[in-house]
Amino acid sequence: MAHHSITATELTFAVLEPDWRKRWLDGEKPSTKSFAPPGTARAMGVQFHKEVEKVVTWLTAPGSLKKAARIDTASGLVDHVWATTLQAMTDKLFEAGRGEDAAAFTERMRHFCARLIALRTRARHFETWQDVFVGAEQDLASIPVRVGDGTVEVRGRVDAIRIHPAGHLEVIDYKLSQGARQKADLVQLAIYAHLLPIWRPGCEFAGTLEYYLPEFQEVSVAPDELRDIFTGMVEPVLLEMFSHEAGSPARAAATPIKARPIAPIPAEESAHAAPPGSNSLGKAVVEAFRSFNLAVECADVIEGPQLIRLRLTPGSGVKVSSLANRAADLQVKLDLTEPPLIKAGKGFVILDLPRPDPKPCLLKDALAGSLASALKSIVSFPIGINVDGNMIVADFADPNTCHALVAGSTGSGKSEWLKAMVASMLLRGSPDQVKIALIDPKILTFAGVEGSPYLWRPVATTLTEALKILRDAVKEMDARYAILRRENVVNLGDYIKAGKSDLPFLILIFDEFADLILTGKEDKKEFETLVARIAGKGRAAGIHLVLATQRPDRAVVTGLIKSNLPLKVCLKVANAVNAQIVLDEPGAESLFGKGDLLCDLGRGLVRAQGLFIPQAEFLAALGRS
Repeated sequence: MAHHSITATELTFAVLEPDWRKRWLDGEKPSTKSFAPPGTARAMGVQFHKEVEKVVTWLTAPGSLKKAARIDTASGLVDHVWATTLQAMTDKLFEAGRGEDAAAFTERMRHFCARLIALRTRARHFETWQDVFVGAEQDLASIPVRVGDGTVEVRGRVDAIRIHPAGHLEVIDYKLSQGARQKADLVQLAIYAHLLPIWRPGCEFAGTLEYYLPEFQEVSVAPDELRDIFTGMVEPVLLEMFSHEAGSPARAAATPIKARPIAPIPAEESAHAAPPGSNSLGKAVVEAFRSFNLAVECADVIEGPQLIRLRLTPGSGVKVSSLANRAADLQVKLDLTEPPLIKAGKGFVILDLPRPDPKPCLLKDALAGSLASALKSIVSFPIGINVDGNMIVADFADPNTCHALVAGSTGSGKSEWLKAMVASMLLRGSPDQVKIALIDPKILTFAGVEGSPYLWRPVATTLTEALKILRDAVKEMDARYAILRRENVVNLGDYIKAGKSDLPFLILIFDEFADLILTGKEDKKEFETLVARIAGKGRAAGIHLVLATQRPDRAVVTGLIKSNLPLKVCLKVANAVNAQIVLDEPGAESLFGKGDLLCDLGRGLVRAQGLFIPQAEFLAALGRS
């Protein structure tokens, strides 16, 4: 392959702008300035990056480490910045008649200083600012990226690299505007996260977008999510642009992927194999509780795919609350990574422990095995595999599960659960039977699905696009009601049974609706009104809602939204309050992550392991014709 090079910014344009990419392929050198939002002064953005680089450089410079480490308040840091550079710069702006720019810039710097103090607080064993920052404004010059049979040199400049308390590194991109830019911001962040491990082998990078609007907002992106964006969106474009010399069919990479036959794997292989040492586990738990002066007996040990469930019988006078209050002590005693979930069951106490050799629960296994018989309709789907190895099934056609609220923090497996839910329906139905509308503000979960015949509307990534889909869905719902009345049937299921096939089921999926709730009052009110209207009448018309969020606090999961979504699926969340908001009781904060979930289908909470579908198979399901 001939020598090629491109900047990260140019590559971002190529990914998101087909016309820009075509001009590049035609030999032009298109401009990369069109992403700047109207009314934003480019010079102020450049100045902001210069100022924050000065601050971070001073904080981490060997000669100022001790002095900088003593600053532990936002006001103290603001005072330093004001005295060194900020006052002189704002004075010049005021002299030039740019008072509004000066005020906005000062506010941004105040929020930046507050953010730095928050980072200082979260750092483990903070001694100096070198415990927070690896560096600022790092040039990535000519990083070789494998494309087909050759390489392309990609150049970029990251705003900062930090040390995350979870043990990995994170690449930071500072932004002064959000809105429609966020899609481009995420793509560029994914490019940086791909370049950095090549630049520094052996390191894994998460990503964070920090917006100073001037108020501070952040978007954190896990390493696997960044990989999905790069694999689903950036790699096909690199192949199209640079693999011609290698003779590979580059442009085919950007077309929808067709389904491939999936070889069945017996479902029994993914569950029920006895984990090593499980027979002694009950004894260890009984002995641990005995050391806390709590008498229990182990009545049963059930081996699920991801966890081991013990059924305990409390001794005389031992309360369930006394056992549950010892979860943290049991974590230490049994050398567990998380406190176990301990709760009352029917006639016994449930204690769930992580399985030492977890077994994967793959969607293709479930659909190929005997479990598939539990899926009765096109819009039924597996929630997961329970501890007994049985599939927990929901059906959008059922009034008790016709709309879903899904919650889970980063790393919980929420996005993978959503993909498996979608794929389980599309693998069993044609585009004439089921359509989906995807609202994906972070473009993480559904990267690369554009062009699928199953899409009812193009994937929405902005508030404006999301609200338009909801408005269109309400119009579609009203039109369907008129058709059902004319045909003298009460719901879409009866309409289909009567031999009609012109109205597919429609599933609206929001992979993060917090952005819509936390906007202005009017947008929030319209969103809640539209959701309530679809939730109230949508089932009969075959229109169903799935609202997912990684931040299930009361500002996001409002009473109106929660009451209209009967199916609740909660993966691991940050704390008991979040679990209480979603499920009306704690417990989800003690889940193990990676698809471990609690669900409420109207009959009490059930624990299950969500199913997994690899990205390539997911795209194949969406690309079926």
